[in-house]
Amino acid sequence: MNQSGVAGGSGSYLSLFSNGGKPYTFIEIFSQVAWAFGYFGMPHILVRFMAVKNTHELKKSRVIAIVWVALSLTAACVIGVLGRAYLYPTILGEDGGSTENVFIEMITKIFTVDHALPFIGGLFLCGVLAAIMSTADSQLLVTASSVSEDLYHNFINKKADDRTILRISRITVIVVAALAFVIAWDPNSSIMGLVSNAWAGFGSAFGPLVLLSLFWRRTNFAGALAGIISGALTVIIWDYIPLAGGQTLYAYTGLYSLALGFVISALMIVVFSLATKAPSQEILDEFDQVAAK
Repeated sequence: MNQSGVAGGSGSYLSLFSNGGKPYTFIEIFSQVAWAFGYFGMPHILVRFMAVKNTHELKKSRVIAIVWVALSLTAACVIGVLGRAYLYPTILGEDGGSTENVFIEMITKIFTVDHALPFIGGLFLCGVLAAIMSTADSQLLVTASSVSEDLYHNFINKKADDRTILRISRITVIVVAALAFVIAWDPNSSIMGLVSNAWAGFGSAFGPLVLLSLFWRRTNFAGALAGIISGALTVIIWDYIPLAGGQTLYAYTGLYSLALGFVISALMIVVFSLATKAPSQEILDEFDQVAAK
C-alpha cells in the first residue's frame, strides 16, 4: 500500500497489519484475543442457554451460537476495515472524528452523499437500534431478576410474595435505566470504553467460575466467592486506580484487564476450593450424573 497515496504524503498509512502505521505488539494482539474470554461470564448470554427446552436442544443451540458469533464478529471486523479506508481522513485522519461512528458515517455518506437513497440508509441504521435494544432489554431483565429473586427473595425476604418480587424487579429496571441514562449523558464517555470495562468485569468475575463449575467437580462455594471477588477487583484496580506514576496499570502496560482478571479469578477459585471443605457427596453425585450425559 502506497504511503503517500493513502495519507496524502503525510507519511502515515492504513494497513490490516499495523496500528496507525506501527506494527501490532504482542500485548495488543493478546489483549484483543482476550476479549473471547468475556463470553463465558455474560449473564444475558448465559440465560439464553438456561432457557433451552431440554438437554437435547443444547447441541443445536451450541452450533447456532458459535456460527452466529463467528458471522457477526467477522462482519463487524469487515465493516471496521472498510470504514477506515472509505472514510479516511474524515474519521482516522487529520480531520478527526469518532471511530465509534464508523458504521453510521459510512451509511450516511453512501446513501445520502454518494447515492440519494436515504430510505435504504435508514433501514441499515434501524439495524443498529435493533441491536442496541436487544442487548439493553436482555441486560435489564437479567439485572432485575438477579436483584429481585437472587438477592431480595433468597437473602433479604424469603417470605416475599410474587407481587412484592415483581415490584422490586420493576424498581430495579427503573434505577438501572436511570443510571445508564446519566452515564450516557456524559459527552466524554466512550461507548467502546464502557463496553470494554463491563465486558472485562463480567468476564473476569463470572467466566472462570462458570467454566470450572461445569468441568471441575471440586469447585465449592468458597472458591466461587473468591473467584468473583478477585476477578472483579482485578479489573477495578487495573483500569481505575493510578498505581504507575499517576497512570492506571492498563494505560501503563496496554494489557486488557480481562486477560489478567480471568487468570487471577481462575487461580483463586482453584486455591480456595482446595483449601476448604469439598462439596457434599450429593453435589458430587449430581455433577457426575450430569457430566455422564
